[in-house]
Amino acid sequence: MSDNITEALQGILTEDLDLALGDVTPESRLIDDLGLDSVAFAIGVVAIEERLGVKLTERELFESKTVGDLEDLVRSKAGTAA
Repeated sequence: MSDNITEALQGILTEDLDLALGDVTPESRLIDDLGLDSVAFAIGVVAIEERLGVKLTERELFESKTVGDLEDLVRSKAGTAA
C-alpha cells in the first residue's frame, strides 16, 4: 500500500506533526491513538494542500477517524480513489 498519497501522508504525520512512523498505521485513530488536536489538524490541512494539491477543511479532517479514513478522503478529493 505504498504510493505517493500514502507516502505523503506518512511524511506529513511523521515530519510535520512529529509522530513516530511505527505509530502510524491505517488503523491508527487520529485523535485517540495519535493524539492530534485542533492545531495538528490545521497544520495537516495546510500540509496536505501543499504536498498533494488537495484542499480539505479542518472539519473534513476532523471527521476522518483513522489514518485510513484520511487516506480515503484524500484519494476521493484527488480523484484517484482506488
